[in-house]
Amino acid sequence: MIDQMESAAKGSDFDLYFGPAHSGSGNFGVKLKINGEQVVSAVSDPGYLHRGFEKLMEYRVPIQNAVISDRLCVLEALNWNLLHAEAVDELMGIDIPERAKYIRVIVAELSRIQSHIIWFGVLSIGIGFDTGFKLAFGYRDYILDLFEMITGGRVYPTGYICPGGVRRDLPDGAEEKILQVLDKIEEMIDLEELENPVFKARLKGLAVLTLYDAIRLGATGPVIRASGMKTDVRKDEPYEVYDRFDFEIPVRYEGDAYARFLIGVEEMKQSIKIIKQALRDLPDGPVIDKKLKKPRPKGKIPKGEVYVRNEVSRGEGAFYMISDGSGMPYRCKIRGPSFLHMIPVLEYLLKGVQIADVPAVYWSLNICPADLDR
Repeated sequence: MIDQMESAAKGSDFDLYFGPAHSGSGNFGVKLKINGEQVVSAVSDPGYLHRGFEKLMEYRVPIQNAVISDRLCVLEALNWNLLHAEAVDELMGIDIPERAKYIRVIVAELSRIQSHIIWFGVLSIGIGFDTGFKLAFGYRDYILDLFEMITGGRVYPTGYICPGGVRRDLPDGAEEKILQVLDKIEEMIDLEELENPVFKARLKGLAVLTLYDAIRLGATGPVIRASGMKTDVRKDEPYEVYDRFDFEIPVRYEGDAYARFLIGVEEMKQSIKIIKQALRDLPDGPVIDKKLKKPRPKGKIPKGEVYVRNEVSRGEGAFYMISDGSGMPYRCKIRGPSFLHMIPVLEYLLKGVQIADVPAVYWSLNICPADLDR
């Protein structure tokens, strides 16, 4: 340590480790090489949250794996529920009831909103804006109340979106309660959109990612949309019933941390718009395929392979699943959007920033160590 301090005094580079216990890193490490207060280079150091879910899924039947899929990213569990369920649905040739498709969209978009609320909260605390953090987690609780009412769980929905549909129908009064909560979330969005000198001072012009570099480094979702690409799997390759709804793909061209924050705010508005349309058009009928009303561990998955991709909160998520005809997947490979955002994109953006801006750059990418260490 004394040698490093002497090196710093002479103006040469020295090493500084960011994370994994740092409150601004979220179970993830970055090896920084710094000169004075400036980052010279960064090397991502994942692996502190590894749970081995891909291998665990190869020893469990789909209804068990539906619950495991909750844990792929605690920040947006229902979106990962949906991806897993769609992979199994396609392998088994299951015909999802129309009502179940609408409910899947409703809860997935609620999950996207609360995930973006967390994004606003952790980005706020990353730049020292404590009020934003408290505001976000206060309003998020309204959505967790909805999850508890609909799925039985607040943070983990216990595989609510499962192969064949959803585990149970919306309870009485759920539609009215959802609309009331959406009104609350619109209040929070109005507060986020107020002139915020802290956000502007700390995020504008910080960590600019050009469209060329976003494509080159494999960015997806809000990160690449903030750099100028109008792309969204829900529009490009619609799944469930997204093709029946009117919504826009937010896009900005600045490519900086502030643009990424603004994309998140606009995406919450679009999710609210989708949910209101889904509630308006919600059909009657069953919510799970009749063959899977009582899923049994001895059920077989037909031989085959499938690749399913969705637009999760952080970008493009995907499941690649192979079945050998047994009741459990022979192989399961998960693509999390945070893998590329946390390694090549983060390493690239951290070069040249000040040490104090490292948490701001990190959280501007809306990353989730859990879907990387899967």
